[in-house]
Amino acid sequence: MSTSVPDGISFADLQALAKDAPDEAINVPTKGPFNGLSEDELKDLVEAHLELIHEGCPDPMFAKAILWRLVNNMIGWHTEAGKHQFESDDTHSAVCWLRDAGKFQAIANILETINVGP
Repeated sequence: MSTSVPDGISFADLQALAKDAPDEAINVPTKGPFNGLSEDELKDLVEAHLELIHEGCPDPMFAKAILWRLVNNMIGWHTEAGKHQFESDDTHSAVCWLRDAGKFQAIANILETINVGP
């Protein structure tokens, strides 16, 4: 693994990547908790994929770009769930979903300020 940190990606580049992200990631139907996997199977699957990603590109900016995408997926998913709850006249649930979307938005704002390159 390299110890040098290459040039980072700009916030504008991250936003462009997020705009190009497929919308279907927001409303993916699942088969029960963890899409039919046990909690341990889910954790093992995540670990295997993260190891594969790290082997392919150990650069910290790659990890930040992944976080950016995941956080934006969560913002979109929680926003859409909140809107759906409003349409279903479940205002209390809608507010909860949208508050959580705001928490993910705060995470995105913090992530923007974390520097991983020169």
